[in-house]
Amino acid sequence: TVAKKNNSDYFPGNLGFDPLGMYPKDLEGQKQMQLKEIKNGRLAMIAITAFAVQEFVSKIGIIDETPVFFKPLGEVLHSYTNSGYLQ
Repeated sequence: TVAKKNNSDYFPGNLGFDPLGMYPKDLEGQKQMQLKEIKNGRLAMIAITAFAVQEFVSKIGIIDETPVFFKPLGEVLHSYTNSGYLQ
C-alpha cells in the first residue's frame, strides 16, 4: 500500500483508498483538497470544544439539550408532543 513511511509517495492520511476517485490528479488540486481537509478538521475541533464549553456552562449534557441532532427524529417529536412542548 501507499501508507508506508519509506515510500516517497506517502504523506499523512494517504491510505491509498479512494473508491469514488474524488482525489484530484493534478498537484494544485491535491494541495487544495488537503487544505480543505485541514480546515474541516479544525472546524470539527472548534465544534467539539464548543460542545464541551456548552455542557460546562449549562450543566446539561449536549445530547439532552439538543436531542434533534443526536436522537432519531421520531423519538424527539414523540417526547416533545408528550411533554407539552408542542401545542
